[in-house]
Amino acid sequence: MNILVVSGRADLWQNLRPQFEKRGASMSAAPTLDDALSAMQKERPALVVLDLDMNRDELRSAVFRILSVSAMIHTAAVSSMPPETFHDAMEGLGMLTSLPTSPTPADIDALMDALAKVTG
Repeated sequence: MNILVVSGRADLWQNLRPQFEKRGASMSAAPTLDDALSAMQKERPALVVLDLDMNRDELRSAVFRILSVSAMIHTAAVSSMPPETFHDAMEGLGMLTSLPTSPTPADIDALMDALAKVTG
């Protein structure tokens, strides 16, 4: 399964790559949403992680753009919003979860656990 991370913080995510691999996933990266949407046309990821420092409305718009490629692509986002605020702001979009602004290997494990629950 492929996880597509959309982020301008390549070094951070490269350091987390082994955690995805330990869970049997490959990780690819795109620096912008437009690049990610292009990549999704070629290979549909199981999950897109948005790490683009977006406000609530920008994030909702980005998720809608991803869902327009395929409603079967799961999404998560790096966000500084408290979990309850994030849930309320993103309600109805089917996002798996939010990640803290400095995700750790444990956060990646929690993300992969959430993905496993919805994909079986």
